[in-house]
Amino acid sequence: MKYITPIKPTDKNDLLSQTYTQIRKEAVPIPILMMHSVCPILFASNWSLFRETFLVDKQVSRDIKEAINLAVSKVNICPYCIDAHSIMLSGLKQQKIAIAIVNNDLNAIANPKLKNIVEWALSSNQPNHTLLQNPPFNSVEAPEIIAAALNFHYTNRLVNIFLDKAFIPLPFGKGIASWIVRQVMVKTGLVGVSRTAGKSLVLLPETTLTDEFQWATPNPFITQSLARHTVAINKTISKFVSQDVQSFVEQIISQWDGQDKGISRQWVDILTDGLDLRAKAIAKLALLTAFSSFQVDKTVIDEFKSYFPLDEQLLAVVAWASFYTARIIASWINLPQRLLST
Repeated sequence: MKYITPIKPTDKNDLLSQTYTQIRKEAVPIPILMMHSVCPILFASNWSLFRETFLVDKQVSRDIKEAINLAVSKVNICPYCIDAHSIMLSGLKQQKIAIAIVNNDLNAIANPKLKNIVEWALSSNQPNHTLLQNPPFNSVEAPEIIAAALNFHYTNRLVNIFLDKAFIPLPFGKGIASWIVRQVMVKTGLVGVSRTAGKSLVLLPETTLTDEFQWATPNPFITQSLARHTVAINKTISKFVSQDVQSFVEQIISQWDGQDKGISRQWVDILTDGLDLRAKAIAKLALLTAFSSFQVDKTVIDEFKSYFPLDEQLLAVVAWASFYTARIIASWINLPQRLLST
């Protein structure tokens, strides 16, 4: 893991240790969870969102969710997640689907609905795409499907910054390491076993869902995990980032059209010109995270850490920018009235 050092559990019965206990009972402390441990409230809220979205199967099967994860990871150019969720699909005996998504060969997906959902996920960063205006799922399926996409638009950005480029340094589908990882995922229940909904919600207090997540209301467990992660993000970022800087960054993200910013970082220097140095360090990291997370390098991190040296502060900005961007992307999805009544 780069730039931050995960915190280990203690003997105390605190939020950090309670979250570790849940994770170890139901899965394994994988890096995408562990990176949040530097901030216990984010550790708990992210675990809850991960668990209730992915480890619980209600209306949508896990293989569909993993196909969404893989497709969104392609959109966000996240090699680590592409590797990981290709292997997840393989562990679910859906290797052909993984290969089809990796190779952009959607015609190889025999199930028409799954094919449409994968195409929808691949189009999820295009606000005017037909499939975002007319999604290939109903309102009962929407909480799990949209939450899966939202969570990986969030997660990909953190992974691109804090983890290495490859899940395992081998070509897709080859090598003993891929086989071992698949077996570990199956044995630990990361794939192939559904959990009872709602168990993670004991970690944090109940809160109110904001209007933007109304699509989640058919599933009360995802509803609460989204609401609690939103509160956790807001509480953490407000500790050291002023409302003015938050508003500046969020306004720019909310105006994004989904277009790639390109390989140059000149655009972020132009956008942040005129800010004082501390505010610029925050805004630059946040906007690169939002639009070009793969461009966040040691230079950007060092600039930020010269003003904000704590791992919790670094995670807070990256998580805030990632989640706000994911929320904007989710807001582009329109559930027509005919779907809401399905």
